[in-house]
Amino acid sequence: MRGFAALVTMLFTISAYASAAPGAPGIKPTWSDAKKVQIGSSFHDFKKAAQSYVWFSLSSGVLTETYFPTIDKAQIKDSQILILTKDKKLIEERKEMIHETKVLSPSLVKLINKTRDGKFEIHHTLYTADKKNMVVDSVEIIAKEEGAEFYLLTNSALKNSGLNDNAEIFNGGFKFFEDDYKLLVKSSVGFETSSVGFVGISDGYQMLKKAKRITSYSKAINGNVAGVGKLRLSSKAGNYKFYITYEFGNKQFSLSNSVSNSSILLDQQKEIYEKNWRQYFESLKQPKLDDDKFLFYRSMYVLKTHEDKLNPGAMIASLSVPWGEEMIHQEGMEYGGYHLIWPRDLFHVSLAALYSGDQGLALRALKFLKSIQYKSGVWSYGDRVIPKFGAFPQNVWTNKEEYWGGLQLDQVAYPVHLFWHLYENSPNEERKNLLTEFEGMLKDALDFIVRYGPWSGQERWEENFGISPSSFSAAASALLLGEKIFGEGKYKNIAHQWLHTPNDNIHRWTFTTNGVYGDGNYYLRVGGCSGYIDSWLPNENQNCYVANSGRIVDQKEMLDQGFLKLTLFGLVSPLDWRIQTSFHKIKEHIRVYTPKGPGHYRYSYDAYGENGQGRLWPLLNGEQGRYFIEQALVSSGEERERLFRGAVEMKETFKSFKNVGSLIPEQVFEDSGQGTGGATPLAWSHAEYIKLMWSLEMKKNIANPTNN
Repeated sequence: MRGFAALVTMLFTISAYASAAPGAPGIKPTWSDAKKVQIGSSFHDFKKAAQSYVWFSLSSGVLTETYFPTIDKAQIKDSQILILTKDKKLIEERKEMIHETKVLSPSLVKLINKTRDGKFEIHHTLYTADKKNMVVDSVEIIAKEEGAEFYLLTNSALKNSGLNDNAEIFNGGFKFFEDDYKLLVKSSVGFETSSVGFVGISDGYQMLKKAKRITSYSKAINGNVAGVGKLRLSSKAGNYKFYITYEFGNKQFSLSNSVSNSSILLDQQKEIYEKNWRQYFESLKQPKLDDDKFLFYRSMYVLKTHEDKLNPGAMIASLSVPWGEEMIHQEGMEYGGYHLIWPRDLFHVSLAALYSGDQGLALRALKFLKSIQYKSGVWSYGDRVIPKFGAFPQNVWTNKEEYWGGLQLDQVAYPVHLFWHLYENSPNEERKNLLTEFEGMLKDALDFIVRYGPWSGQERWEENFGISPSSFSAAASALLLGEKIFGEGKYKNIAHQWLHTPNDNIHRWTFTTNGVYGDGNYYLRVGGCSGYIDSWLPNENQNCYVANSGRIVDQKEMLDQGFLKLTLFGLVSPLDWRIQTSFHKIKEHIRVYTPKGPGHYRYSYDAYGENGQGRLWPLLNGEQGRYFIEQALVSSGEERERLFRGAVEMKETFKSFKNVGSLIPEQVFEDSGQGTGGATPLAWSHAEYIKLMWSLEMKKNIANPTNN
């Protein structure tokens, strides 16, 4: 009889999971929103072999994009818990619950989600396992009403896309796979019943919403797929604690059972996670002001977490896809979002880390930059043809493949700046080795600037060609550093020509005296932007194409604060009347006072943001704060103190603009000071806070190479 019973059980199981889900390939996949309240990965000491190659992000109360085995390769869109109440009401954790975020430490966050009637709470604390490619979610459900059922719903996005994924019921959980990539999702309490299907058609959410039960499909092949499982929990009211694990594998890193789902071992993983990060914070240079310590640690956590582990020094801009919920995946296209490496962002992040005591991070970044420097290729801008040799890509994947291909002169210059800061902050015995290793890279970059500067195919906002005070400043300062490094006068001579040649210098190229703002005297955002070989005549009417809106505006109508780089890199006195009057125009026309403090637009007519409207960028306050410090250093008495107070005010805005997870956004709204759907966190935003904090403590603008 026992054999007969076993046979019946086996046949029932086969019938329950015998069918393939209908509705392939499902609806068009998108990413999750970019308003992250936490990002995470195990701390990695690059002097040792990495033990974990997985990253995660949290938004809207749930797990969102999760990356493996490199920081630019997303594998999950989102995963959440669904509640089916006793009266068959379906509650979606991500959309229908009230979300709270409790920051437990600089490296750990708890999500607290509550139903609007107060009958249910779901708590999540997520971290990565040590020596394992696994994300662990420590879950607590508080049910104040009996009769509810709880389900886990996971939507994969293997290989950076929700297209062409496969799913099956496997080993008590869900297994997602595409080519050699695998994702295994399990629960420590197991699943009473489970199913896989195609999103929007036959996934568990659709079943529960329509039929209030799930039909168990065993596999879903080639599409936008999801898995759902009814968690094996009591239907009585009470508190329930358990774990959900997300384990990743491919041909290089196999799935294994080295980490048990037992609560003791998984709790130990959290302790290891926290301990390793705490030791890193303790190894850093410590701020003098206690008020700065938490956001400093949190910011360094963000910067360090954004570095890839298989490709040292490859630090992405953000573990997010701005407005990701609107980004529809396309066949044959791998959308990069902000999980790409920009040399510009890499410089700012590395500089912040260097002055915080993490010299290793800055050195790895410089090595990575050296490895992506162009050796061949050509840019063709109409009649302006520019060989790429010596320049750097606009941005790249962690494997060093180019993503976008524009010429940005400041990104050619910043590796020179980074070398100089490393060189100046290294002991004498290491300087010779640095020079030996990077001499070729530096000279190739400097020679490129000499040959083709100060014109740039794109300015720092990646939209307009011409001559930009911001790009110019980075390039001219790099040339002056080239003279310091190599003692070769040719670099200094070119920089001086650009700065000082009568009637033919940066001021004559970009400073208008008949503009449309105030008395008409100010620096343009970019000049010569109506044609690739146009002359740089700031008093003439020249049309500029605003790339993110398609709008055409006159060059004199576009204000930005890029001219501050002339002072921030030590090229022009902060008291120069042209700098002063231009700054007055910035305060008058692109500064907005929000409930959380002053903020600034990137430039006039910016359309990069919700509803075609550019918003305020907190990182710009970091530049203004350091500009106040530059002014203070050449002032005295009460004026000096007033300027330092202004710098402190700008530093405090970063604390105001951070979100509930203490992450600093790319952009904030004017009416609230809250983050937009742009990237949160933006590593550059956290770097600007750190740079301003240290500049105030050291009483100098640390990014100015002439201050070393």
